[in-house]
Amino acid sequence: MAAQAHLNAWAPNFGIQEYLVLGTAECDALFPSDHRMENGLMHVSDAPGLGVDFDEAEAQRYSYKPGSHPVVRPEDGTLWNY
Repeated sequence: MAAQAHLNAWAPNFGIQEYLVLGTAECDALFPSDHRMENGLMHVSDAPGLGVDFDEAEAQRYSYKPGSHPVVRPEDGTLWNY
């Protein structure tokens, strides 16, 4: 989202951008930023880089759970033609 917002802010012929709303409390805690939607407009942060950080301490709260699409890969990891 941050990369598209920066590109759209730069592009002189930009029109409409689809927007995936990720603003859950968990997402905001893991990826803090000053980007915001206000009155239908995307306000891009002027922070360095893309303006999004990653909170490693917050990430430690979540354990990794391996997973796969149940239709494509059975638990043994093989692929099959569904």
